[in-house]
Amino acid sequence: MTTDVKTEHRRFRPWRLTFKMGWHKSKHDNRITGRIHHLLLRNNRRWWDWGHSVMILVGTCRGGNYDAPSPPTWWYRLGPPKPMWRTKWPRHPLSTFQVVTDYEEFHRLTEGLNEDQMYEWQAICVDQDDELQLGHRYWGGNFYGLRKWDVALLRRYLRMCRRHDWFGLRSWLYGQALHAAVHQRKPFTCQATPPRNSGGYDHWHCTLRRRHDGMHRFNNYMWGEVGGEEIGHVVHVPEVPRDG
Repeated sequence: MTTDVKTEHRRFRPWRLTFKMGWHKSKHDNRITGRIHHLLLRNNRRWWDWGHSVMILVGTCRGGNYDAPSPPTWWYRLGPPKPMWRTKWPRHPLSTFQVVTDYEEFHRLTEGLNEDQMYEWQAICVDQDDELQLGHRYWGGNFYGLRKWDVALLRRYLRMCRRHDWFGLRSWLYGQALHAAVHQRKPFTCQATPPRNSGGYDHWHCTLRRRHDGMHRFNNYMWGEVGGEEIGHVVHVPEVPRDG
């Protein structure tokens, strides 16, 4: 085994360990175990590409990608009220709510139910546009309806949303990381951007050293001057892999 192969083997050993422990499975997506697994997958990233790592730490995982932080969905249904021990009058309905926060558990509880039985369940969540959704959401319909007893549960959910977002800090960190991940400005480099209408994007920043000679480069794309003549468009020039 050569030195390079040994180095690669040592580099990916932590990732293989988390894979064997099952941390790559969907149930670990939004747990600390799943985040560690995805961070170890990125161990060969450049040191200045910190945005994606912070997005993994504070974002919400959806299918392997980390979107903006969003609170989990609460599914709930109202059971028969519990009577008071002395008067036998029904207690506050909130004490009889069955609340489920895990989708797999909710799927298990509702598997095989007909339409009338499914209608007993309601949900509270926040959609991708940060709009509050509540009520019934089955058979192709939208959320609607809210009983007066649901208000107390809704207040509890909104308090959870604030804590889940670290009182605004989590969303702010994600926004900063997303900005850094898109622009990927490598420190101590040229950081020139392609001109308008050249076929490039304004978040491409040249990664060559400052005051370099020749054309600018971002990954496999180049622009600038060749022999004193300005090229008006971005050209695709693949990077030559380094030996060793």
